[in-house]
Amino acid sequence: MQQFVVSARKYRPLSWDEVVGQDHIVSTLRNAIKSDHLAQSFLFCGPRGVGKTTCARILAKTINCENLSPEGDACNECESCLSFTQNASFNIHEIDAASNNSVDDIRSLVDQVRYAPQSGKYKVYIIDEVHMLSAQAFNAFLKTLEEPPSYVKFILATTEKYKIIPTILSRCQIFDFNRITIRDMIRQLKKICGNEGIVADDEAFHFIAQKADGAMRDALSIFDRITTFAGKNITAADVIENLNILDYDYYFKVVEMIAEENAAGILLLFNEVTAKGFDGDTFLIGLAEHLRNLLVCMDPSTVSLLETSEAVAARYKEQAASADASFLLSALNVLNQADIQYRVAKNKHLHVELALMKLCYIRHAVRTPGLESSPEKKTADLTNKPPVVQRKEVQEELKTSPMEEEAENKPPLSRQEQEKKPESTGPVVTPSIRLGGKKKEKETTEQPEVSPLEERREISPELFFMAWKQYADLIRKDKVNMAMMMDHARVKLDAGNVIQIQLDSQVEVNMFRDATQDLRQFLADAMSNHQFDLEFSVVEAEKVVQRPYTIPEKYKKMEEINPAIRDLKEQLGLELDI
Repeated sequence: MQQFVVSARKYRPLSWDEVVGQDHIVSTLRNAIKSDHLAQSFLFCGPRGVGKTTCARILAKTINCENLSPEGDACNECESCLSFTQNASFNIHEIDAASNNSVDDIRSLVDQVRYAPQSGKYKVYIIDEVHMLSAQAFNAFLKTLEEPPSYVKFILATTEKYKIIPTILSRCQIFDFNRITIRDMIRQLKKICGNEGIVADDEAFHFIAQKADGAMRDALSIFDRITTFAGKNITAADVIENLNILDYDYYFKVVEMIAEENAAGILLLFNEVTAKGFDGDTFLIGLAEHLRNLLVCMDPSTVSLLETSEAVAARYKEQAASADASFLLSALNVLNQADIQYRVAKNKHLHVELALMKLCYIRHAVRTPGLESSPEKKTADLTNKPPVVQRKEVQEELKTSPMEEEAENKPPLSRQEQEKKPESTGPVVTPSIRLGGKKKEKETTEQPEVSPLEERREISPELFFMAWKQYADLIRKDKVNMAMMMDHARVKLDAGNVIQIQLDSQVEVNMFRDATQDLRQFLADAMSNHQFDLEFSVVEAEKVVQRPYTIPEKYKKMEEINPAIRDLKEQLGLELDI
C-alpha cells in the first residue's frame, strides 16, 4: 500500500512556474539569476503558508543548477538538481532558528561558512523563523552576513519581520510575500482535484479558501481533511459540516428579518445557531462581514472586492438592491461595538440578543424628529404652535424707536459690571424691529407665554455629572490633558441650565474653548437637552505669604508641640535670647 503524503508536500512547487500568488517575487528573482545580480543575503517576509521557504529552496536549487535555462529556471536533470530533489544535497542547508537560536549555534554556522563547496557553485544556508534568534546571536551573525565568502548565500525567512533588529534588516535584500488570494487558491485546488480525480463544486472551493485565510498550506491541509471525510465527491454541505462553518443562508435570513422588524424570528434563529455549537462572537463577526458585502455590492466599482462564488454574489446583489446604505453603516457600527464589548460581557448570549434587537429597531432610533423630519412637516408643526407673544398694534407717530428710548433712559454700565458679565456659549437672542414709514408696530407683553421650542427643561444634576464623567473617560486615551482638566475642574450647575466651569488658569480655559463644540454636542446628546449654556472662569488660588518664624514664635510653636519645655524653662529660670 502506497504511503499517504499530505498535499502540502506532494504538490509543493519545484520550479518558479508552480509558485502560486507571488508573481512579483518570482519575476524579481528570475531576473536577478539571469543577470547574475544576486545579493549575498535575502530576507523573505510574509504570513504563514504563502511560499517563503518554498521560494528559498527553489532559489537555492536554481543558482546551483549546472544547465540553467535562459529564462532562469533549473533543469531538474543535472546532478545538483537531482540531489536537491532527493534531499541529499551537501550545498544547501536548512536551519530552524527556533531550535538553534544561541550564540554557540551561530558560531558553529560561521565556522562551516569558511569551507568552500565540494561541488556546485554556492553553499546556501536557509534559516527559517529567523526572528527566534537571540539578540546576542544576531550580533554574532552581523559580520558574516554582511561580508560572507563569495561562494555563500544566506536566505532568511520570517513571519515576524518587526522582531528582527535593524542592523540585520539593513544587510539583507528584503522580499515581502503577499497573502494568497481566494481566486489563486481556488485555481490551485481545482488543479489538484483534476490530478487526483476528485469532483467538487465551486461553493466548496470558496469555503475552503475563505477558511484558509490567505495561507495556501492551510488550504491544502483543509482539502486533505475534506477528502478524507467526503471521498471523491465534495459538496458545499460536506465542507460546512466538517469545518463547522456557518452557512450564508443564516445571514441572508437575518437581514430579511431586520427589514421586517421580526425580533422574535431573529432570536429564534440565533438560538438555532448557538445550538449548533457556534459562539456569539462568531455570529457577530459573520453578520458584520455579510453587511460589509452588501455595502460592497451597492457600487459596481467595488463589486470585485466580493470574494464569493457567482451564485452567492448574485444573492448579495439582489439583497443589496433593497438595502439602504445609511442603515447598513448604522448596523455595522452597532455590531462593531457589540463585538468590542463581547469579551467583557458577563451574559454573552444576552449581549448578542440585545445587539440583534437593536438592529431590528435601528430605523426608529435613526428617525429622530429633529434630524429626519421633512421641511414641510417642520413648517406645519411651527405654524400649528400657539403664538408666543400676544401682539397689540398701536398707531402713533414714529418719533423715536423703542430701542433708542431704552438706550437713552438706561444708565451706562460701570466697568466692574462689564467685567463681571460672563462669557456664554449658548444661543444669543437678537431683538428685531419692523419699521414702516412713519407708522410702527409696538409689541407689548401683557401676559408673556413661553414657547415650547424656547422653554428650557431643567437638567438633572445626576444625569449631567454622569455625562461629564463619560466624556472625560471617552477622550482619556487621545486627549489626556483635557481629561485630567475635566477631572479637576470645579463644575457647578446653576439655575437656568447654566453650567459654571471653573479652571485654574487661562490656558485651561482656552483649551476648553477649543473643545467646546465637541463637549457641548456630547452633553446635549447624553442628556437629550440642548438648552444649556457653558460658562468658563478662572479661579485664582489664595496666596499665602510665607515668612520665617521669629524667635518668640519658634518658642511658642515648640511649647504647643511639647508642653514640658515650659516647665523646663520655669524650673531653670531661663529666658529667651531675642
